[in-house]
Amino acid sequence: MAYKHGTYQKEGATNFQLPIEVPYGYFIVGTAPINQVEEANRTINEVKRISTPDEAIAYFGGTGDLSFTISQAIKVFFELYAVAPIYVVNVLDPETHNKNITKNAIDVADGFFIIPSQAIMTETLVVKDNATSVPIADVVTEWVTEGLKVYTTATKVDVTYKALDPTKVTKDEIIGGYDLNTMKRTGLELIHEIYIKFSELPAFIDTPGFSHDSEVAAILETKARSINGGMFESIPLINAPLDKRYDELVVWKEDNNITDNDEIALYGAIKLGEDVYHQSIHYAALSLLTDSDSEGVPCATPSNKAYKMDALLWKNASGELEELRLDREMQANFLNYNGIITAINFKGWRCWGSETALNPMATDPKDKYVTARRMFKYVGNQFVISHFNDVDTLLTPRKARTMLESMNATIRGWQSAEYILDGDVAFSATENNLITAFNGDFTFDIKLGLMPFMKSITFKKQIDKTYLETFLSTLMGGN
Repeated sequence: MAYKHGTYQKEGATNFQLPIEVPYGYFIVGTAPINQVEEANRTINEVKRISTPDEAIAYFGGTGDLSFTISQAIKVFFELYAVAPIYVVNVLDPETHNKNITKNAIDVADGFFIIPSQAIMTETLVVKDNATSVPIADVVTEWVTEGLKVYTTATKVDVTYKALDPTKVTKDEIIGGYDLNTMKRTGLELIHEIYIKFSELPAFIDTPGFSHDSEVAAILETKARSINGGMFESIPLINAPLDKRYDELVVWKEDNNITDNDEIALYGAIKLGEDVYHQSIHYAALSLLTDSDSEGVPCATPSNKAYKMDALLWKNASGELEELRLDREMQANFLNYNGIITAINFKGWRCWGSETALNPMATDPKDKYVTARRMFKYVGNQFVISHFNDVDTLLTPRKARTMLESMNATIRGWQSAEYILDGDVAFSATENNLITAFNGDFTFDIKLGLMPFMKSITFKKQIDKTYLETFLSTLMGGN
């Protein structure tokens, strides 16, 4: 021991652990018009965290062409609902997902012409004088809302170029995988890098345009249930095929095994103005906006809250998108009962439904509603992160008390804020025994009383004869 003579100070650890609050966002694997992005910023199969519109445009281009699913997400999250962050993986590769375009005899007026496309790879653009077929070297280009604006002194031109083609992206590229040789992840596999890179988690994972496929849906569900080796969990979003009538969706769900308690199935595309969106993107944005009212705790349902839309669409027998108005009682509620969320117009368009895809076969209350599934995942994720530093430490009596007090304090905080009814954390007598203790494996029992929501309200009417008797008695007394 060092010799001491005088006064000294030191710090001791507090016998309490503050919970770690983890931000949640939306994870999308899709396609982006990266032809509009500076080459240094172009990313393929790399997860990017986006929290501002400027970041979104810098990495993934504009929102002028919503055939690119990432453009849809950028517009929905930043322009329509103003929520963030989003975690974005673009799988579209300009080298392989492109097509050749030729346009002849284009008239030039006022020194410019516009090619009505947001997908042009400008480095491949060749402009030739129509009269001589000689390439024009001094053309200048500019992206505008209508497409690519090309300035030239010629009066009539021919053009050739390559354009991005998002339809060439395959479901295998969306699913992705892990390359043992390069140790690189692609597609959905990149979900495992979100927490590693950003110390954040996705509330939802989405592959718009592909999730209706049974294989993609199955992998979405598996990935969502086991992020980073089972440490974390999320919710997969499944868009039902648009070419099905509402009454065909029950068979579609069963045939494609869309019957998991973690899956959210959605029916109908969302239209706003001239733009058409996958409903899953709007659902995720509205859900995170709803969460913001409770400090990010997912205790409330987005059902019966306003979607930013003016029509619901399906694809008719001719393969054309057509407006769809579901009757709330006979059609939309039929979908809800069978585990499918949709949209209805009742004094304005709104999200409608809170049931998981497991319905109507959900018998455990924790599996029936999306709010319960999200709360279970939220609580589990929070405690896994908050107590990760306790792994491999000695479980002393003081440590046990500290962990229990910390977790119960967190639960009391949620209770006082009315995010849950009540809850409790304790050592599990059934899970903890001599064998598990010798192996260093300990289990905490978490009991949650989730706040109910009013899925339906009934106003019961009946006649009370006492009012009439009183009235008659009054009349008699008046005589």
